[in-house]
Amino acid sequence: MHELTSAAGAYPRCMRWVELVHDPFIAGDLSRADREWNWGRLIPRLTFAAGVMRRPKMFQICLAEDDFPFAMIAILENERWIWDHRQPAVDLWYLAEAPAAAVAARGAPKLLGAAALDVAVTASLNGAANGHLWLHAAPEGGGRLLDWYARRRLERVPLGTRLPGPRILGRVNDGRYFYVDPGNVKLVSGSMEEYRS
Repeated sequence: MHELTSAAGAYPRCMRWVELVHDPFIAGDLSRADREWNWGRLIPRLTFAAGVMRRPKMFQICLAEDDFPFAMIAILENERWIWDHRQPAVDLWYLAEAPAAAVAARGAPKLLGAAALDVAVTASLNGAANGHLWLHAAPEGGGRLLDWYARRRLERVPLGTRLPGPRILGRVNDGRYFYVDPGNVKLVSGSMEEYRS
């Protein structure tokens, strides 16, 4: 796994993702929520433009044998918690996994998306967030993406819950927000224990 701590440092890794995974496998797949995500330039810029205080980070999970990228993650380690905006939380901003065709071609293990989610959950456990994490499931993913997060034991943020941040940024609770808190973080994290080495 590669930890990317600046936009400049993330650029080569993001371009490998674009060239080896996104363009050949994802861009033409209308069922993918991430088919129009610009990992080459926009996502690294947005992530690291969030500011040092919000502790932006990106990660890329690769197959060790040939360094082929299988998942991308962008987080803010010091975002505000949904129910108490004075508490820190990890905001899982972007998560993308390589589709089955890319995985099968290299004989890589399954559950890479779950492994990517685990990176963010682990960051929430090991930092100031103390197990607080939240995310927004992209609308393009439809009900299938909502089900995917629910199967991984994340809880839905109730409609009407006020989200941190000014409305000018377009952050409105559309019912597609999920969270992990100290009450269920060990359950969520523990479900991936057997896949860690």
